[in-house]
Amino acid sequence: MAKDHQCPACKNPVDRAATICSNPECRAELAFCSHCCDVTNYRLVKEAHGRLARNQYECARCQRVGVKCLTWIAGGYCNGLARAGSGIDRPLCSSCMSRASEIGRSVLGWSIMGALGGLLRRRK
Repeated sequence: MAKDHQCPACKNPVDRAATICSNPECRAELAFCSHCCDVTNYRLVKEAHGRLARNQYECARCQRVGVKCLTWIAGGYCNGLARAGSGIDRPLCSSCMSRASEIGRSVLGWSIMGALGGLLRRRK
């Protein structure tokens, strides 16, 4: 059964992919945190300077630092906060990472089947 998500500010039920609360009085900015796996509000912690740097945001629920997913920054349909670590920041949130790995497995599987089919094809 799917988890029911609520806006942390007004407790209005929201979709997991919502970027703004649907309540006209609230209209809080929302994101899906990869740390606590819940819809949350976020606030800017550290503004990034530079071409490849990304702003860091803090989750209102778990107080962990994350960055906006590259899919979100690029304009795709995503509202995830990717984990920001002390080393290299992860470019994708947890849901985009799972989709990317699923596509990779599918491409690899079809490539192997095509190569084996080429080897096992009847010669004339």
